[in-house]
Amino acid sequence: NYWDLYKWSIENLEELWAEVWDHGGIIYSRKYEKIIDLNIPMNKLPKWFEGAKLNFAENLLKNRDTSVAMIIAGEERKPTNVTHAEVYEKAKLYAAAFRKFGIKKNDVVTCFMSNREEPIYAMLGAVSIGCIWTGALPLVGAE
Repeated sequence: NYWDLYKWSIENLEELWAEVWDHGGIIYSRKYEKIIDLNIPMNKLPKWFEGAKLNFAENLLKNRDTSVAMIIAGEERKPTNVTHAEVYEKAKLYAAAFRKFGIKKNDVVTCFMSNREEPIYAMLGAVSIGCIWTGALPLVGAE
């Protein structure tokens, strides 16, 4: 039942995350050496999945079917469903545009844009080609 699973997940944190990794279909080029050092308190921010090497955009973009990936909504617009296939295609366009402008692996791409869907596609496009992504919402100001 739920409570047994909850209790097990707390008492067996490393085993839980090993199961998530193994059965979650995660794409990686190098598996982790250690999941987490439980001797380091969570408030000290222990490292997770040390030694692992993966591209998280590759994992987010692996599903390319017509199921709903995001629901886009706002104060002045009707909610719109975006499929996994649409997210993939839009991220691919951003990746191609970044490459066209000479942006490559390890370059830093900074986004100063409102909270809309376009930064999501841009982030996935940038990260999919190995860029480092950072974003800032305009409402936080220039400082």
